[in-house]
Amino acid sequence: MGDNKTSADANRAVERFGGGYRCAEAILTVYGEKAGCDPALCMKIGCAFGGGMGGKGEVCGVVSAAVAVLGMKYGRTDKNDAESRAKTDAKVREFIDRFRAAHRHLRCNDLVGFDRSTEEGHDKAAATGVFKRLCPELVRDAALILEDLLKD
Repeated sequence: MGDNKTSADANRAVERFGGGYRCAEAILTVYGEKAGCDPALCMKIGCAFGGGMGGKGEVCGVVSAAVAVLGMKYGRTDKNDAESRAKTDAKVREFIDRFRAAHRHLRCNDLVGFDRSTEEGHDKAAATGVFKRLCPELVRDAALILEDLLKD
């Protein structure tokens, strides 16, 4: 996406990321709370997803966090609720398709261009400034896609 489109909530998520929150924490503490999740629980869940799932560089934390929020809003509470399951799956697929269209990848390592699963790879990535340069854009774009999908 990378455009100048913005919202107050997307700005809050970006500010939280810039203020020391992990990417997933930034998304979950803004949008998870709006979906009714306890703020402390949102932070705890987001912590595990940050850095591509525990810093391994796998699925980007903003993607994992957005999927969790979509589950909070649309997910089923009864195993026989096929309608909620289908709606949730459709929202998640749309999020993934839109994020991938904007950024080509879903994995943190692929997005930042470094293997952050090792200390050496993480340090090389940090030295280039990629986390400060690219990651706020990823947080903003994920937030804006998520906001669009949460409208109904």
